Amino acid sequence: MDRLKEYFRNTDVATLALPSNIAYGTPIFTRGAVEILRRTDTEVEAWAGGLNGTLKEGAGSRRRVHMSVEGGQLRWHCTGNPKTHDIFCKHCVAVALFLKSQ
Repeated sequence: MDRLKEYFRNTDVATLALPSNIAYGTPIFTRGAVEILRRTDTEVEAWAGGLNGTLKEGAGSRRRVHMSVEGGQLRWHCTGNPKTHDIFCKHCVAVALFLKSQ
């Protein structure tokens, strides 16, 4: 069973991210700017972003995102976040929406 997919199937992404990151991450997903590099049933590594346009259109830098589920707990890291402030950013939102759609 794909535990990562199951986690996102049962979790509202809006509970993980600020409304602004939902607003900016959704177009990254809908415009197809998520590239999965490696995926298992418990973790994923992906590129997200790198689009042209405005921030509301999902524009901005391309970042590498890593997510995993261990013991029912989600862990994540985006290379766009400082080491001590790992928020569920727009890149994480885009990857989560991609996984939820699969």
